Amino acid sequence: MLQKAISACPAAHVASRRTAAASARPMAAKRALKSLRVQAQQEGNVGTVDGATAAEGLVPMADSLLERAKQVVDSQFVDEAFVETFVPELEAELAALQTRAADAEAEAGKLEEALQDTKDKFVRLQADFENFRKRTAAEKESLRASVRGDTVAALLPLVDNFELAKKQLKLETPGEERVDAAYQGLYKQMVELFRGLGLEATPGVGSPFDPNLHDGIMREASSEVPDGTILEEFRKGFTLGDKLLRAAMVKVSFDEGAPAAPPAADGGAAEQAAAESDAASSESA
Repeated sequence: MLQKAISACPAAHVASRRTAAASARPMAAKRALKSLRVQAQQEGNVGTVDGATAAEGLVPMADSLLERAKQVVDSQFVDEAFVETFVPELEAELAALQTRAADAEAEAGKLEEALQDTKDKFVRLQADFENFRKRTAAEKESLRASVRGDTVAALLPLVDNFELAKKQLKLETPGEERVDAAYQGLYKQMVELFRGLGLEATPGVGSPFDPNLHDGIMREASSEVPDGTILEEFRKGFTLGDKLLRAAMVKVSFDEGAPAAPPAADGGAAEQAAAESDAASSESA
């Protein structure tokens, strides 16, 4: 009966359709806006990125949202009710996108600062570790050299005893010569062992005196060698690398004909003052 009534009244039927269309436009606007959101999320990959990547994803999302809105406006009948419903929600979505873009940009800035700070810490840590490695290696080498030097220095009296025995020994029989040869072989082996460790004897007889290497305990006048030449070595000196283990005890020459050092300038004045004082004392007496 309702259909018959509507058919009988065409004007009422047209008005009814317009009213239904007007009431349906807000729902159409919401469906269109929801469709825009879904498509923008799919194109912008929203929810799967953060930081700088999120900021980059929001750009195509906003562009897609505006493009789809333009398509909706171009393809559908738009009246005042549709605009009042659709446009505010579209503006709200754009404002939300701007807020998310600002948040993503701020987050990207924080991540960039954190990354730079981490890089700086890594560089400093790497430099500290390299310095620690070099310092540790130097300390180990210094400790190794110190222990080696102390050990070799403790064995130097053996060298002294062999040297002293060689000077004082007087061989009279073939048996004594064989014993001496055996001991000399042992002495050479010990010297080669020390030399392999880096032990070196300081310059001896005939070398210039060096206060850094020699300990002069005697002097002797000599015109046959230059002044300051080592004439005799009482005890050998040794170095281990750059380190002096023991200074050599030596006798040093000096030139007997060298002129004596002139008296100090104030010495004559002092003697003259003393003589004048004695003369004054005699006169007063």
